[in-house]
Formats: sequence, C-alpha cells, structure tokens
Amino acid sequence: MISASKIFKFTCVVCLVMGSQFFMSSMVSAQSLGDLIVSPTRIVFEDRTRAAKVSLSNRGSASAVFRISFVEMAMSPEGQLVRIEDPAQAEMVSSDMVRYAPRQIEIAPGATQVIRLSLRKPADLADGEYRSHMYFRAVPPESAGRDVSEESDDGGGGLQISLTPIFGVSIPIIVRNGDLSATADIDDIQLLPDSEDGPLRLDMQLARDGLRSTFGDVTATYKPAAGGDPVMIGRIARLAVYANVDARRVVMPLTLPDGLTLNSGTIDVSYQASEEDGGEIMGTGSVTVQ
Repeated sequence: MISASKIFKFTCVVCLVMGSQFFMSSMVSAQSLGDLIVSPTRIVFEDRTRAAKVSLSNRGSASAVFRISFVEMAMSPEGQLVRIEDPAQAEMVSSDMVRYAPRQIEIAPGATQVIRLSLRKPADLADGEYRSHMYFRAVPPESAGRDVSEESDDGGGGLQISLTPIFGVSIPIIVRNGDLSATADIDDIQLLPDSEDGPLRLDMQLARDGLRSTFGDVTATYKPAAGGDPVMIGRIARLAVYANVDARRVVMPLTLPDGLTLNSGTIDVSYQASEEDGGEIMGTGSVTVQ
C-alpha cells in the first residue's frame, strides 16, 4: 500500500475543445488553438463548387500530430453548438457527401499541411442546406497515459500526477443544394448595464427565416439625440445562425470611446452578410437610450 505521504503521479488525458459551441461561435478567417492555425474557418459547397482545401499550420517548436474526423452538431437557441452523440439523430448532414484526405497528419514546427476535400452529391439530393463539422483533434504523445503504478524517477519512490491536454477545434462544412435564400431580423434588444457579470452590453435575438443559415457581422452604432456623428460601440464578426434554429440569443459587449456617455439617443444594430454570402444587410433593429 502506498502511504498518504507519498507523491502520486498519474498521466491523465484532458480533452480541451474550442468553446462554442463545443467550439467558437464567433468565427474569424483563420482560427487558432494553441500552436495550431486552421484556415479557412468554414467551407461552403454551392453552385458548381466540388473541391476545397483546409490549411493547418503549426506555430509551435515541436512536431504535432492531428487526427481529422467529422462530428455532427446542432446549434442551441443560446448560440452554442452541442454535439449529437447518436449520428442517427442528426439530420441534413454533409459528412456522407464530402470525402477528405489525409485522415491524420504530422506537422513539423513552422510547417503547413493541407487537407483536401471533394464533394459527391447524390443525383436525387433534396434542396436544402446540409452541415457537418470537421474536427481536428491533437493526438497526445506516446508518453501520455503511463500506468498509474509506475514510480517516479526522482528516487523518492512515489507516484506523481501530470496532465496531458488534448486540443481540438472544428469548422463547419456546408453543402447547399438548390436556389436557397434566408432573411434575418433583430428584435428584443436590451441594454444591460455594467454589473458583476460584465461590462455594458447588448442582449438581442437574431431571428432567421429561410432554407439556409445566415453568416455575417453584427454591428452596434450609437446615435446621440442631440446630433453628431454616429459612433460604432460594438461588433461581433462572422456570426452564424444555423438552419436548425429559427433564432439565437446574442450578447454583445460594448466599448465606448473615452469621454462618450450613453445619454439620450438610439443604438442601431445591423446584421450584414459576409462578402462571400453577398454582403447585404440582412436585418436591423434599434433600442432607445434614455
């Protein structure tokens, strides 16, 4: 029996996945996780597009191994992505139409590797938007997971604990079939004051209608009632409302320039599609500041 005074060492595996959603709800053109950079942060197959590629770059000082797979996820009304554990419960997925290679890669320090994707749509595919998420999971080194009874090499005769984190990140892979459209609206906007929960912020609902997801930038602009130039006080870039939900809640932190106080006036909010989705204003809303 090992006494309580001994030092214990377990090599444990801790899975760390990027937030949203399981992953990030607010995407950028190149997404980073630790020493891994993934670009682009989403792939959309539409019209005659049948091939795409994703680049993975290793900014670290050691080689890293990543395993690539598909996972199925659904967006919640709060904007989080929740993994669907039973694939039979998933609907409108793209994973059975998209082929990719390689399935596992080793990336040297400072190097970049490319994952190539190809689309094979069934001839009888119904119109609609299909989505799965490509998951890049770091493979732990072989030294991880040693037996818990293995003694430390410090001569103390005890066991020690070490944690080996496993990192993962995902990006959506979207297939659109047919002439699809979507509209959006912004409503139920509330100005939340400074509190222990965070700084001044806007709480709002992004409503979506149509056969496809929406994707773009949400911007808040303050217009003083006394006149003067409008001032942008908040922005969330590359925000999605996926097709499995009609609406999602969004909380936007606000940043006021030095000397600006929100007295009487209005805060106008707009949701503008990304350039690749046309760049149009999809929805607007406003709230009065007293």
